[in-house]
Amino acid sequence: MTKLNTLSKLVLVFGLATATLGASSVMAKGDGHRQGNSPARFLLSERGADKLELTDEQQTKLKAIFEAQKTQMQALRGTDKEARKAQRTANKAKMDALLSAATFDENAAKELLTQRHEKGEEMGLIKLKTQHQVWQVLNTEQREKFEKMQKRMGKKHSKQKS
Repeated sequence: MTKLNTLSKLVLVFGLATATLGASSVMAKGDGHRQGNSPARFLLSERGADKLELTDEQQTKLKAIFEAQKTQMQALRGTDKEARKAQRTANKAKMDALLSAATFDENAAKELLTQRHEKGEEMGLIKLKTQHQVWQVLNTEQREKFEKMQKRMGKKHSKQKS
């Protein structure tokens, strides 16, 4: 195998790993718990309830939906911080071993990337199910108001990043 071929594969692995990590972190933020301007935080706030004119029944349903999402995300992530840290360390060791090996093991690289992708995909699926359930709780007028608010918040957020 030529040096150029090996270098190309390393660049590919690093690129895929970076993209996977980025996508996973974005999806992980969707738990509606730590994110500052999350839909959950807004919808469960007094301000959100007032602006959308949510009924007590809708507020109760939304709270149950977001609690279920939080529980599912915690189950997927695991509650033991030390175990998660050990898993990250093990994955890093596997990646380091893969990159420092004399020959590139494409199957091992694919397996590592697949594991990361699957977890991110599961988190994304939980988030989408939650969004669907929230949508079903809101009436047409509330949906329209909420969409407009999200667009404004999105524009505001993208301006702050610039």
